[in-house]
Amino acid sequence: MKTKNRNYIFLAVLMMGIATMMTGCVKEDIASKTADMPTAVLSSFDENSMGAALVRRLNIKTNEVTSDTKMILIKGEDIKSRPAAELMQAAKIYLQGGYIAIEKPRNAHMVEVMEQLSARFEQATVELMTQSGHVTITPPKQQSGNAINSDAARINARVANIAAIAGTRGDASGTDAVAEMVIFSPMGYYQCEPHQGVLVSSSYTDKDGKEVVQEEIHNPDYTKRSSGCLADGAAMWLNTKNAQTTTNKATNRADGQGAINELMGASEEHYYQRSLMAMDWKGQSRHKPNGFTETIRVWGSHNMETNKDYYFVEQAVLSAVGGQQEGDARFDVNKTLYAGPYKEDEWIDADFNSKDNHYSKYYGAYWQEGNYSLNLVGSSTIRLEDALPTTDNNTTSTSIAVGETHSETNTIGFSFGAVGENISVGGNLSHGWTDGTTYTMTSTTNTNDIKVQKNTEANKVMWKYENSQQTFGDSDEDEHMLAPVAVTTDVNMDNQACWSVENPEGAYTLEVTSDSRMKCIMANDDGCHAYTKWPSTENSKYELIVPNRAEQTWHMDITFPEIGQEGHEGHKGLLTQYLEKQFPSLYQTEVKIADQTPESENTIKLLVKQTEDVLNNSDGAQTLREYALDLGISQYTIKWFTTDDKHSVYTVDVKAKE
Repeated sequence: MKTKNRNYIFLAVLMMGIATMMTGCVKEDIASKTADMPTAVLSSFDENSMGAALVRRLNIKTNEVTSDTKMILIKGEDIKSRPAAELMQAAKIYLQGGYIAIEKPRNAHMVEVMEQLSARFEQATVELMTQSGHVTITPPKQQSGNAINSDAARINARVANIAAIAGTRGDASGTDAVAEMVIFSPMGYYQCEPHQGVLVSSSYTDKDGKEVVQEEIHNPDYTKRSSGCLADGAAMWLNTKNAQTTTNKATNRADGQGAINELMGASEEHYYQRSLMAMDWKGQSRHKPNGFTETIRVWGSHNMETNKDYYFVEQAVLSAVGGQQEGDARFDVNKTLYAGPYKEDEWIDADFNSKDNHYSKYYGAYWQEGNYSLNLVGSSTIRLEDALPTTDNNTTSTSIAVGETHSETNTIGFSFGAVGENISVGGNLSHGWTDGTTYTMTSTTNTNDIKVQKNTEANKVMWKYENSQQTFGDSDEDEHMLAPVAVTTDVNMDNQACWSVENPEGAYTLEVTSDSRMKCIMANDDGCHAYTKWPSTENSKYELIVPNRAEQTWHMDITFPEIGQEGHEGHKGLLTQYLEKQFPSLYQTEVKIADQTPESENTIKLLVKQTEDVLNNSDGAQTLREYALDLGISQYTIKWFTTDDKHSVYTVDVKAKE
């Protein structure tokens, strides 16, 4: 009887630095990975860089910012050399739902972006809202000196989060890039790990039963192919965000009691991309660029009535193992980590030595395990309300009510970018246009080939996903079970959790861990063995955007500048009633907004802009003009104001007769 004198266990997992790449392959297929994003390319990029690869995936590109520009692409080192006027254009592009992509930014470059954009957001918003010449903005009588713009706060938090993730890898020094590329948008950001050396550990048990741990550094090379794989991920993210923006335009003004996470985009979305790794038939590490992606979405809200914050978090994870490729494709690291043919009676001659043990047969690789956790940390009383998926694989859904309504206006304080009908403006859109008062969670239906176990520890929730089949057993023969198709293709995991916080104070931090592991099977005359390799589990912390915790009341009024208020005393009530009836979503004598000073300015500016567009440009307003003329009114002004003297007064002048 054969004796197994070793039990080699190799584990293949996520990398701590993005993409240790294969060299020598320069061909790239970009036919299906283009981005429809009119882009101003403001830097020159090396042909093997991710910046150049993304340029090759753009359908429309210029070397300067134009009126059609939706994205700016620039090197981190070139940011300080750009003119002030261009930075103002960048702020406007961002506020209107556009993108700012920065290649190889250092931490100082991120800070520079934050400072330059933050200093221009307020003026850019004013210019966007007044560019048609109809809106008059009166400077506020008084404004809080320590209040900050919400868009500036969002950029600030993102830069801090990017630097924190880079710091966990030890690459946050002044000379190291914190990411291969970062792309900012109003509703979220994309972060790709830097293309640099990675520390990888491996372990096995020797013939004496002693565990041996080895460490090695993998230094990737830049190639068109490797950088192209990273650019594919960026292009797909851009296309996805663009589609979401279109959807948000329709849903932000939705009526009814729909779920908060269905009616509007997340408060913030963090998209993080890194590589996945397995062992090949030569005993070397195989790295798939963009093989692992993690998207963290957070909806934050505040219930005014109960003084509670609610944070709904979704962790969407994809391990792109790649599928059972045929022919040479099964050996292409850019397409698959599954190294096939992976059949019981077929193998690749490995012909390499590990210590004194010679492996002669390599059967292939597959996904084996994933471990993930979410935890909310901060002051006051935090409670985990619910989390999905549960331990079984059944489809499960649950709803969590988070607030109530004041008549027709919602006073749940959200914190997210506002997307209007014709224009998107950064800031907080937190008012009665949406009556959603619940979170809805729905678990992913997991295949029976993958089992999941959920555990909780205080407010921390943890999930362990596993290949449910014992693909590799304790066999002394060159035999094994076949891995199911579910773990040789793309493996998706979707985790969701909701926390409440009583009497919240300050910002809260989301702690995230993620770990996705691969295995491969080899055999020699001692029998079958599994081989595994891993770096440390990825640990990330995200400072969450603070939901709005203060309710404000804005008033709307009609004035008649041509002959004074008293000249139309009898007609004012009639015109007001007609406005409320004709345009109920725009005109309300009282508008409640869950917002902090002065973030609510952006909500009102958006309302002013939409009112101005409808009343001055829409054919549908013609009957309103005729009604005004019947009352003997040729011109009137709609005014928005508060009684606390801390905000601007906004007006729209309407001419019923030119």
